[in-house]
Amino acid sequence: MRGEAVPRRSPEAIRELRAERADVRVIDVRTRDARELHPQQIPGTLWVPLADVVEYARSLPRDCPLVTYCT
Repeated sequence: MRGEAVPRRSPEAIRELRAERADVRVIDVRTRDARELHPQQIPGTLWVPLADVVEYARSLPRDCPLVTYCT
């Protein structure tokens, strides 16, 4: 994936993807400060601050779509 553009998806597109596939994982990578400033989040989202993503990535499944978001 290195050097390739990562597609952006609207909230509506994420909602549609989750309706089509129950195994979609949505990960909120905002900092604690960003979450406090904008506490809204997508229901069912896992929060993993961006600084911790590399460490956490080892435990993510490889057989389902992953969507990350931030503000």
